Amino acid sequence: MTEFENRTLALASIIQAAYWVDRLATTGELSISELETGLSTLFDFNPDSTESVLGGVQAQRTGLRTLIKMVDSGGQEPAVVTRYVIALTHLERKLAKRGDMMEVIGERLSQCDRQRQHFSELANPSILANLSQIYQDTLSTFRYRIQVTGDARHLQSNGAADKVRALLLVGIRCSLLWHQVGGRRYQLIFQRARYAQTAKDLLNQ
Repeated sequence: MTEFENRTLALASIIQAAYWVDRLATTGELSISELETGLSTLFDFNPDSTESVLGGVQAQRTGLRTLIKMVDSGGQEPAVVTRYVIALTHLERKLAKRGDMMEVIGERLSQCDRQRQHFSELANPSILANLSQIYQDTLSTFRYRIQVTGDARHLQSNGAADKVRALLLVGIRCSLLWHQVGGRRYQLIFQRARYAQTAKDLLNQ
């Protein structure tokens, strides 16, 4: 992959996490395979490449398609997803300045990684609860917080709140990756067309 293709895939992964947060909050629906696709990015501590940690184009198809839709609509559709993406990248930049907190998150994820060896599913409720607690103990302590909107009936049932926080953690991880490969927030304005075209090219490969 080229440098910009890696950057586009990383941006798509943030968008995909945001899209799934919105779907969970509004419909309560998200498949186990989709959830585990997102969660797997949290446990690749020494990735060989951007593509490997994100599972490649196939794993990020929803994010790539949503990226194209966001650009084609000028950010108006889907507006909530756009808001989450901006919030995730903003919160991740605050986290990047807190090496102590990043270290705590890394240690807690390593503990969670050891725990998951005992379960057949990555999306086990115990693992989701731990990931949710990591988010609450760290990122939720910032004055700036991501406000998730949706249907209260869905957010209060079947561990949906834990899933949402786990996916927000995924979004933060993906935002960190995006910045590591050269992604910057100004590009969301000035390089939108290039991102959308690269997303289309990746989907057509």
